[in-house]
Amino acid sequence: MRLQNTSLRKLTDEGVIKESRRKKFFDKVEDGNLTIDEFQRVLLHLKIDPIRAGLVLLCYESASSYEDPCCETTALVAVALAARLPSELAACEGQFETIRQSLCDTIARKTSSAIAKHHMSLESRHNGGGFEHAYA
Repeated sequence: MRLQNTSLRKLTDEGVIKESRRKKFFDKVEDGNLTIDEFQRVLLHLKIDPIRAGLVLLCYESASSYEDPCCETTALVAVALAARLPSELAACEGQFETIRQSLCDTIARKTSSAIAKHHMSLESRHNGGGFEHAYA
């Protein structure tokens, strides 16, 4: 809220949260006692990506990680996977069962490695690399 220069009063005045909920708003957020509707209105109003916010809460040590490109990339990959997986599974036979954590870890390691390699390739090109073949 500080980054967007807004206050609880402003959220109340703009109808994002109810006056009756304003006084203990932060306690309700901390205790997880906002209604889904209130939570969604706050996220939309403050333009908070709920996937990135969830990742910050579950995986990162600091709220400032929300702005980290690593967090944003992780959220983009999670959303892309969530959008793609159902259609892939629909083409499979049988009942889908949740996969083991160790397989999830392996998939995450391989995906992270692919993202890091892509980043290194971009950095190399950005720093003038990748054109060695032109001078051979």
